[in-house]
Amino acid sequence: MKINKTKLHITIYVVAIIFLGFSFSRIFLKPAEKISSSSAPLFASVMNDPDGKPQNLKQFQHKTIVLNFWATWCEPCREEMPELSNFYTENKSKNLVVVGIAIDEEKAVQSYLKKTKVTYPIFVDEDKGVILSKNLGNKEGILPYTVIINSEGNIQKTILGRVNKDQLDAITKPLLQPSKNL
Repeated sequence: MKINKTKLHITIYVVAIIFLGFSFSRIFLKPAEKISSSSAPLFASVMNDPDGKPQNLKQFQHKTIVLNFWATWCEPCREEMPELSNFYTENKSKNLVVVGIAIDEEKAVQSYLKKTKVTYPIFVDEDKGVILSKNLGNKEGILPYTVIINSEGNIQKTILGRVNKDQLDAITKPLLQPSKNL
């Protein structure tokens, strides 16, 4: 039986590439982590508002929530804030709230908010904010990071990076309802 050396080399080469690719993916690539669908960590949190007053985030329970993690030093965060403000103003009568959590220093946030009009509630806590962000699926620690939570408290969508009004409209439209507090 005569073996074609070229075919043998190609077969060995292909098997080696498949093996190396498989090994590489097992060593260096993490499997997708399942995001918890629970917003319990949010509703268990107490964070300061920009004036340093502690606020229980349970106050937002039973609302559709657009939860946005941001920082004053984050350019995409600052770019999306006017759209988040407009989105909140347009939809707050539909039992929706936009909540900003600054992963930043209190003084930096206070200074930023003096120059920039934001219509939605902002809270500040560098340490608790990072932990809450990770507990709600931001394993990479990227800002901005947005979590959409329905009025039953279930996470509907998470977005790494800048959001825009069209995205928010598409995601929240089926979740919105007229406010019971009119």
